[in-house]
Amino acid sequence: MGDHIEIEGGVVRLLRHSGQGEAVLDREVSLHTFLQTLLATTGGFCRLPVLPIGTRFILGRGSDLLIAVEQPPQVRHFTWRPAGPQGAARDYALAFPYILYLLLFHEESFDEMRIYCRPAPLTSDTDPLYLSNLWNVSATETCMAKCRACLQGRPPFDDLTLAAQVQAVIEFFWGTGFNTAIEESCFQRAAKRDSRIGTLEAWEMASRQNSLFPLGVDWEPVGMGLSEIADGLMAWRGAPPPIDDTADLVDLIYRVQEG
Repeated sequence: MGDHIEIEGGVVRLLRHSGQGEAVLDREVSLHTFLQTLLATTGGFCRLPVLPIGTRFILGRGSDLLIAVEQPPQVRHFTWRPAGPQGAARDYALAFPYILYLLLFHEESFDEMRIYCRPAPLTSDTDPLYLSNLWNVSATETCMAKCRACLQGRPPFDDLTLAAQVQAVIEFFWGTGFNTAIEESCFQRAAKRDSRIGTLEAWEMASRQNSLFPLGVDWEPVGMGLSEIADGLMAWRGAPPPIDDTADLVDLIYRVQEG
C-alpha cells in the first residue's frame, strides 16, 4: 500500500504504512501552509506580473488583486485649487511621512485606491496603519469609503501593464491638484491633531524647518494592520475566502466547473 494523505479540519497528515501494514503518522502540517506550498511548487507564483517599485504586499483572491506600494518620506510639490471662481490656484511644497497605497484590481484592470500613512516603514503585515492628512482622501467611517482616494476624471489605464497602471494612478492622484471636493476628508481630521499641519501655511513652514517632522506627528490610527484591512476589503468585494478548512475544500469541489 502507498502513502496516504488525510485532510481533517485545518490539518493535513501524511500517513505511511509500516512493515506490519499499519498506518503510521509521518508528518502533520496546517492546511493553509500545505496549500501555499502546493501553489508555489506547481507554478502559481511564477505567473505573477512584474510588480511596481515599492511593492510591499500582494494578495490575490479569485479575479481580484490587491497591491500595497510604499513610498518613503519626502517633500512633495503640488497645486491647491480652492473652491469657487474667486480663489487662485497656488503651488505648495509640503513634507509627508511614509505613504502606503492600496490599489485594487479586478481582472487585471485598476478599480480603486486607498491611501494610508505611517511614521516608519512596514516591517510586518500586522503593523498599524494611520489616516493620512490628504484632502482628496475620504475619512468617512464606512468600509466602502474610508481612506479611499478620489480619482475623479482619471483616464482609462486598461491598456497598460499592471506596474504601469500603478505608476499612472499614483502620478494622476498627485498631479491633478487638491481641493475641497470631499466633505469629510482626512485633512480635516488630521488638522485637529497637530498645529503644524493645521493649515497649508503652517504645514509649509514646518516643512521648511524640518522635512522629517511628519515622522513625529500623532497620526490617527485606522485600528487595523495591513493584512486585516486587505482581508476586509476582499471580503467586502465578495472575493472568495482563503481555504483554511476541509469544509472550504468541499465548497471548492462544488464550485469546480468541469468541461
